[in-house]
Amino acid sequence: MSDSRSDANVSPEDPPTSDGVSRLHFEVDWPPKHAAAYLIESPDRAPILIDAGDPTDRGTETMIDELAARGYEPADVGAVIVTHPHTDHTGQVPLFVAAGVPVYAPDPVLEQLERDEADLVAGVREVARSAGLRGEAIEKQVDRARDSLQRNRDLLDPDEARPYSFDGVFSIDGRTFEPIHTPGHQIHHASLGTVIDGDRVLFSGDALIEPFRAAALHVGLDHGAYESIDAFYVAMDRLESVAPAAERAYPGHGPVFEDVEGVVHDTRYELDTLVADTLEAVRAAGPATPVELTRHRVGESRHPAQLLDTIGALGRLQSGGAIVRERDDGMRYYRSA
Repeated sequence: MSDSRSDANVSPEDPPTSDGVSRLHFEVDWPPKHAAAYLIESPDRAPILIDAGDPTDRGTETMIDELAARGYEPADVGAVIVTHPHTDHTGQVPLFVAAGVPVYAPDPVLEQLERDEADLVAGVREVARSAGLRGEAIEKQVDRARDSLQRNRDLLDPDEARPYSFDGVFSIDGRTFEPIHTPGHQIHHASLGTVIDGDRVLFSGDALIEPFRAAALHVGLDHGAYESIDAFYVAMDRLESVAPAAERAYPGHGPVFEDVEGVVHDTRYELDTLVADTLEAVRAAGPATPVELTRHRVGESRHPAQLLDTIGALGRLQSGGAIVRERDDGMRYYRSA
């Protein structure tokens, strides 16, 4: 996971909650320097784990220690539910598979992991070129995408995991979850609604975080990248419809929060600001490629997420008629309408 601000370093400092949910805290090497998983505990059934930490040896040690502190071993967990296939959320899935624990993931995520590599490579080359990358920079993105696909398959084996659908609820050992399709950060991202101790709660993954917005990684540099910010707004529409009933949200990063409606509002504001800043960059620097516009918007780009945010914002601006696109040798150049 990478957040929309390269300097974010949020320390949630959350104690274990008292409502049957415990937070498992993982240190990671990229912003925001931590990730969270959540253990839902009940007196009469095995605990359920939402997300599974990062894939490092440190992550394995953290997972084992966090479970032991609550009196469990990995095999004691009744199920693992994955919100989306980023490594800081699937990292310790193999630990639980080896212990015989069933792992659940969104059905389209498992389909995506079966993607033909040649199709992925073609998509990355085309979109990277369109964004203004050249030569070695394109091949670097191709290698990154190949490695990411293989790493994701290794962590979340589509033949081992059990699919859940966005079309309805599903139950595990008597506990019911409502998956909400919340794309933008990841195209098949699921937020999960359930009831704990009579309270309606939301496991929001990276779709809804306080106090920042996760980057619009969506599909990475691939077909669909220019739709990422539109998709993020769709996610906010869906979360806005469930926010009034939610007592609190458990995000993949940042603190647990209760003002779900307020965080949806703040996320919309950050999306609006990104789109406005990108439009200002086009007016000042256009015609220009997404790479050039990213430099104008944030200075020297330090994270691929900054380019992906720009690409998604350009797609939204073009679909809304605020800017127009020209093509030259496979590259996209944007100017004011």
